[in-house]
Amino acid sequence: MKLGAQLYSLRSHLKTEEDLLATFCRVREIGYENVQLSGAAPMPAEYLKSVSEETNLPIVCTHSSFDRITGDTEALIREHIEFGCPVIGLGAMPKEYRRSREGLHALIAALDSPVKKILDAGLRFAYHNHAFEFEPSDGTVIYDEMLETLPDWQFIMDTYWVEYAGHSPEEYIRRIGAGRLTNIHFKDMAIDEARSICSCGSGKLDFASIASVCREVGVENVLVEQDNAVDMPDPFGEMRNSFRHLRPIIS
Repeated sequence: MKLGAQLYSLRSHLKTEEDLLATFCRVREIGYENVQLSGAAPMPAEYLKSVSEETNLPIVCTHSSFDRITGDTEALIREHIEFGCPVIGLGAMPKEYRRSREGLHALIAALDSPVKKILDAGLRFAYHNHAFEFEPSDGTVIYDEMLETLPDWQFIMDTYWVEYAGHSPEEYIRRIGAGRLTNIHFKDMAIDEARSICSCGSGKLDFASIASVCREVGVENVLVEQDNAVDMPDPFGEMRNSFRHLRPIIS
């Protein structure tokens, strides 16, 4: 497995081309081996390719907007091929589709043609969860139905949100299974009443156990995500703390 950085954690440092290059350099200096591109300002695909190659940080997946996935599919595919990214990810289900089976089925219908185009281009489509997918609706857990009925989708499982919803990350890694979990987000939960997001190793999640199950199902990339790192005095220090905790576990 490779240990990478989910750049959404550093999104305030991705607003210009110069900032993006500097951020890639600092992430590489920490020791991360690849990145997920998310939260950056729009930039030309050829520039993203040049930065990725210059810093030796492959872009292994993205979070792309629902509107671009459904309304600008061909251009999005071309861009991902240009900067060498194999996975187009949806970061969240739009609000109008949430919390009902009807909404899920409408989402699947809206994504049917775009996902086929993505797959036909030799790329993969992946869905990133939060906690709301685990709330029972009409007698069904939405995330479970997604796993059972969408064999062509991959999943970018978020450990924090699975834990937040009251479930075992290890159990859901096994349920997603081999071939559908190329990338996973390692995100920790603080031991406090608010269940805050924190750097990996400073909270309650057992990442050694989670990493062991990741190996069982063939996860390729562990991507560190800390949504609130940008609100901390030293966001890169937060990412460094996670790296130092996870490096002995992932290597």
